[in-house]
Amino acid sequence: MRPGLLRRGLVVVGCGALAVTASACESTESESAKIGRESKATEVASSLKLGALDRSVRVSDVTPVSGGGRTALAVKLTSTSSRTQREVPLLVKVTGDGGKVLYSNASGAEPLLQRVTMLRAHASTWWVDDEVLTSAKASGATVTVGTGRRSRAGARAAALSATVAHVAGQSGSSTVSALLSNRTGRAQSGVPVFAVALQGGKVVAAGRAVVASAPAQGTDPTSFDVPLVGDATGAKIVL
Repeated sequence: MRPGLLRRGLVVVGCGALAVTASACESTESESAKIGRESKATEVASSLKLGALDRSVRVSDVTPVSGGGRTALAVKLTSTSSRTQREVPLLVKVTGDGGKVLYSNASGAEPLLQRVTMLRAHASTWWVDDEVLTSAKASGATVTVGTGRRSRAGARAAALSATVAHVAGQSGSSTVSALLSNRTGRAQSGVPVFAVALQGGKVVAAGRAVVASAPAQGTDPTSFDVPLVGDATGAKIVL
């Protein structure tokens, strides 16, 4: 089937774990550089260390989506804390009929599928695990939030922003093509971007990408694609 052009518009970029306005997302310049270095090891599997439960983060809209023989899990995280947090661990359990656990990210998953890189104070972000490894139908899921690291107060903000170029889709899957602009003053690497497609306020598709390199301010935006699990036709795209 020939991919069809769906829609064009502004999106919100999630820089690892940032949910922000359509124009920018914030971290500190020093933290952004460190995140980039740490994200280079995204292919290395690890065991999750959850720590104490973080009750300052509210979990909502936990939604498994399927398509094209794949399953992904989308979740919205809202911080009630007055401090920005980094490297917030997330324990995912996807269940099927009878509450049987079909998948967990507790071990064997890459680090970006076990944590939110950045969660701003009093802000929300979407996070996606696009590697839910199960052949059975997922009927439910839970996400437990552990303790992350606090960012220092008053740190200078840096900015990344993204716009959607277009969304192409066919049966069971869609691909978001977007542009990432870097106004941090420094080149960024390994920037995770999580995408959800919302229709009637509900998640109908989800996916993620890691932008390998985003040059510093003054250069052209970096183009990248986010493959979605599910059908995003007619949906609002949020990154």
